[in-house]
Amino acid sequence: MMQWILANVPPEGIGLVVTLFLSLMIGFQLEERRETKPTFFFGGARTYPLIAVCGFLLTVVAPGDYIPFTAGLLVLGTLLAILYWSKVERDLPGFTTEFSALATYALGAVVASGEYWLALAATVVVVLLVHMKHVLENLAQRISAHEVATFAKFLIITAVILPVVPNREFTPFAINPYKAWLVVIAVSGISYASYLLQRRFHDRSGLFLASLLGGLYSSTATTVVLAKQAKGKADPSAYAGGIVMASGIMYLRILALLFLFGRPLFDRLAVLFVALGLLALGGGGYWMWRILRRQAERNGAACEANRNPLELGTAFLFAAIFVGMLVATRFAFQQFGQTGVYGLALILGLVDVDPFILSLAQTPADAGFVATAAGAVVVATASNNLAKAGYAFAFGGVRLGRTALAMLVILSAISVAALLVI
Repeated sequence: MMQWILANVPPEGIGLVVTLFLSLMIGFQLEERRETKPTFFFGGARTYPLIAVCGFLLTVVAPGDYIPFTAGLLVLGTLLAILYWSKVERDLPGFTTEFSALATYALGAVVASGEYWLALAATVVVVLLVHMKHVLENLAQRISAHEVATFAKFLIITAVILPVVPNREFTPFAINPYKAWLVVIAVSGISYASYLLQRRFHDRSGLFLASLLGGLYSSTATTVVLAKQAKGKADPSAYAGGIVMASGIMYLRILALLFLFGRPLFDRLAVLFVALGLLALGGGGYWMWRILRRQAERNGAACEANRNPLELGTAFLFAAIFVGMLVATRFAFQQFGQTGVYGLALILGLVDVDPFILSLAQTPADAGFVATAAGAVVVATASNNLAKAGYAFAFGGVRLGRTALAMLVILSAISVAALLVI
């Protein structure tokens, strides 16, 4: 049936039907104003389809010629100006009716151009904006200008700057600006997500969720963010629990990567890494819960959320540290060669464990090398934990660093001791 319609009905007829259908959706939605605003009603289920049909016909009658459509737009604009003036005299401000009419008129031209998907999307947007009037007004009252500016900054570093950053390696040390900027986005993104979660869940549950979700992407970046947020707090010890929880997610994330790309390594490390992950999650979560409950009992409220949502300064500093470590690692490798898989694991664990572990997962699966590779994975994660303890000291202060170091050293010691079993 659809094929017969497409073959026998001219495109203009299909366009006219689509125009009527979409404009009726807008008209039906605006019919509500007949009851909600009885003192003023511009039009509904008949007026808006007529406006759309005018836009459609004035576009179809002269393809490629914008004069008829522009003339119709001037006529409609004049009528809407008169309409708005009468609203002002009645003390009924607001442009929703006028711009809905303009959008409906343009809708007919969009359909006449054959852009059916765009016309449908625009119709849905108009209907939702009109329908969600009270929801949007309440949301505007709850969102401050500072939060809007923060979101705009995050869009700038992600959607504006990132696409134009060159994604290739420079200098003999293979510095990639794109990857360095991804580090900035990772730290800022985790910080922003943590801020939103703590605002939404009043810090306690938000800190739990921020630690878990941050660990899914990068436990190292999460450590930097949480350490920076903890600095200046009366009792920053709860954030040490979050750092350990993110490290627990790291073990489970690595195990998922090995399951996908290196089953022999997964078979050797599954029990150990599941145990380490659950130990870190349980221990860090209990520690955080205990500290936050004590703070709530003492202060009568949860801690306030971070006041610097993006932590851009911290993000740039961590990116610089990341690049510096990459340079140092590449220099050491160029000067001294590959002194052993374990030595390389110890060095690369300070930067980022995932690329190194994925490279090990792609190696031949003979029994001797699998045992060595499994040990190297353990060494890399232990080295990464020690690096995170250093970041906790550097960005969060001595109190946080001391607590995080104690718990992360326990994790690393257990994992290294397990090398004997592996």
